[in-house]
Amino acid sequence: MDTREAIPDAVYRAIFYGILGYFALLLYGQSAGEPVAILAAEFVFGVIAIGVGTVLFIQTRETTTSPALLGAAVCLVAGGMFQFGYLFTRVLVLDQVSSIVVFAGIGLYLYAVWYAE
Repeated sequence: MDTREAIPDAVYRAIFYGILGYFALLLYGQSAGEPVAILAAEFVFGVIAIGVGTVLFIQTRETTTSPALLGAAVCLVAGGMFQFGYLFTRVLVLDQVSSIVVFAGIGLYLYAVWYAE
């Protein structure tokens, strides 16, 4: 089964619009000094990370892919979970760990797409 058949196009559109919304909220929150917009952007960041990680995990289950793609999926989901941990506790180290783990996931994804295949 092709992974494009397993994952509806609406999911890909939602991720795309979520990313656009994240940057819009972040830019507005930073420029206007609006803490609610920044909080919303942080929430959307976690949702996007978990959503993209889940999509990648589904792709790794349905096709034979590199271990780097599975690592990217795990990093993105973990990064999203750390982000929610930060939102609920406001422990700054969780925010930093979230960003680092998500960047590692993006790096693993880029490696899997460009170098491993």
